[in-house]
Amino acid sequence: MPIVSAYPNGATAHIPSGGVSMHERAKRSTIQGWSSGAVRRHTKWLYSIPVEQLSGYGYAVTLTLRDCPPTADDFNKLRRAYLMRVERMGAVRTHWVIEWQRRGVPHIHTAIYFDRELTPVEQFALKKHWVDLCGPYGAEIAAQYVLPITGPSGWLQYLSKHAARGAAHYQRQGKPDGWEKTGRLWGHTGAWPEEAAMRFDVPREEYFRYRRLIRSWRYADARAEKDPVIRRRRMLSARHMLRSNDRALSEVRGVSEWVDFDWNLAIFALMAEQGAPVRQVDG
Repeated sequence: MPIVSAYPNGATAHIPSGGVSMHERAKRSTIQGWSSGAVRRHTKWLYSIPVEQLSGYGYAVTLTLRDCPPTADDFNKLRRAYLMRVERMGAVRTHWVIEWQRRGVPHIHTAIYFDRELTPVEQFALKKHWVDLCGPYGAEIAAQYVLPITGPSGWLQYLSKHAARGAAHYQRQGKPDGWEKTGRLWGHTGAWPEEAAMRFDVPREEYFRYRRLIRSWRYADARAEKDPVIRRRRMLSARHMLRSNDRALSEVRGVSEWVDFDWNLAIFALMAEQGAPVRQVDG
């Protein structure tokens, strides 16, 4: 039976295989870059955040380097030292994502929340702490970026820019030269509000209908994009999201989208009103 899940700000739908995966799981100590599984776990965690419960003052911080550290361990020591510094500044929660620039140098996108608004000097300190730590790798103040996250729209904008990319995105492909492993590529600290997904069994025909509705929603959302180049790319992606040269694969292809929770529930209610045996399930 297909399963559709409604998260606070996302939705997934898939047909369980019914079998047991025979693929050997990679050990956490040998993570070698972004995988589809890592992206899936990261995205589901982001879906689970109820935006209206994000208290405090948030800042979207992008941290860059000129030169690449020789190993992932060297880079992750810098990341941990930086997070310790912002926690000493009073940060109550952080979210971080590591990606690669086109030239193979890592950079970090972070969301850092405080229980008070930072002064301009303190916002500057968010840059300076990184530059002080990463001087040997050519980090410069002008190449670091800090922007306030203003309410729900600010958080969702942060997600759309820095946290919702797939494993195929160029900034998540490969790893820097000389890095045998990468370590964890995303994480969070502090207290984040999280809500489990509501899961529903739906008949196969309703599953196909649900996917089409998601595609229509995604296409309409893409048409609202102001940038014409981005709009065209997003509309084309929406049109083809369910297509495959393999018909069998096309029929079972799942979906995962940033969709409003109330919109999801309205769809389930409509299915039930029209007689579809929609059943909420545990877990």
